[in-house]
Amino acid sequence: MFTDPLLLALIILFLSSVFAYLGIGGAVIYVPLFYWIGIDLRIAIPLSLLLNVVTTGSSSFIYLRKKTIDFHAAIPFLVFSVIGAPIGKYIGTQISENAIISIFSFVIVLVGLIMMAPGSRNAILPKPADKKRLLMGLLVGLGAGVCAGLLGIGGGSFVVPLLLAFGYGVREAAATSSLIVLVSSASGLVAHLNNISLTDSTVISLGLAAFIGSQLGSHIMYTPRGNLEAFSRKYFKNIFGLFLIVVALLLQYRVHF
Repeated sequence: MFTDPLLLALIILFLSSVFAYLGIGGAVIYVPLFYWIGIDLRIAIPLSLLLNVVTTGSSSFIYLRKKTIDFHAAIPFLVFSVIGAPIGKYIGTQISENAIISIFSFVIVLVGLIMMAPGSRNAILPKPADKKRLLMGLLVGLGAGVCAGLLGIGGGSFVVPLLLAFGYGVREAAATSSLIVLVSSASGLVAHLNNISLTDSTVISLGLAAFIGSQLGSHIMYTPRGNLEAFSRKYFKNIFGLFLIVVALLLQYRVHF
C-alpha cells in the first residue's frame, strides 16, 4: 500500500460521514481509491463492501431509532439484492479485470449524470402502490445486488434518487437507502469473503474510521440545520456528479495508457 495508513483512515472517516448523510454507502469512491493506491481490484472490491457494511450498518441503527426507515419500500429491495449478489460475483469470475473496470467506469458515469440531473417538484411521482413497489424492488434490488457482487457498489446512488422521485423526503430516502445498501453490500461481501482478511490491522483501522464517520454523518442529518436539501440539490450533487465522471475517465486512462 502506497498511502500512509493514518491519512487513508482520515480520508475514509470524511467520506463515510458524507455518504452516511446521503445514505449511499461510499463504495463508488472506495473502489477506485483503493485501486489507485495499489490494492488489487479483487481485494479492493470486498474491502469497499466491508466499509459499506460498517457505514450503512452504523447509520441504519441511528435511522432505525429515529423511525425514518420505510420497511414497506425496503423489503422488496432487500430480498432481490440478496439474490443478485452471488450472480454478480459469478459474472466477475468470468471476465477480465479490465472489463470489470470498464463496467465500473460506465456505472459511475451513470451515477454522476443522475446526481447532476436537475430536480423538479413537478417531476415528483406519487408513492408507488404495493405491486409497483414489488416490481421496483425486483428490478432495482436485483441490479443493486449484482453491482455489489461484481463491482463492490451497494446501489445507494441509484436507490436514493429513485426514492426521492417517488416523493420520499430526504431523511426518509437516505434512511431507507442505508438499510438497502447494508443488505446488498453484506450479500456481496459474503460472496467475496475468501478475498479479504479481517485480521489485517489496516482493515480494522479503516473499519473503525468508517464507523466513526458514519455516526457523525447520520447524526448531522438530525441536527437543527442538518436537513441541507437545498444546498445538496443546488451545489453538492452537481460537484459530486462531475467528480464521479472525472474518476471514471481517470480509471480508463490508467487501464489504457
